[in-house]
Amino acid sequence: MQGLGLVKSLAERERELTQKLEEAKKNAEAKIAEARAEAERILREAAEEVQRLTAEYTEQIEAEVKRIEEEARKKAEAEAQKVKSVADAKLEEAVNAVLEEVLP
Repeated sequence: MQGLGLVKSLAERERELTQKLEEAKKNAEAKIAEARAEAERILREAAEEVQRLTAEYTEQIEAEVKRIEEEARKKAEAEAQKVKSVADAKLEEAVNAVLEEVLP
């Protein structure tokens, strides 16, 4: 009879270990699911941050391009005004020289 008690005890122990193993498996699966959800959340947030930064930098680049274009336009206008002033002065000199030659 002792042998039967030992078998029953071993069978009970096996059931307990099987139950613990199933619980551990369920816990592991739940942790894996949590980790996957967390990873997806992190990836989503990272993608959103990339989009936000891309938009922000695009705006900054566009503003800088506009600033540079405006600066270049102003410099070109100033240079054109200088050239026009020099050309006007030379034209006036040329006209006076022709008039001196033509008129006594």
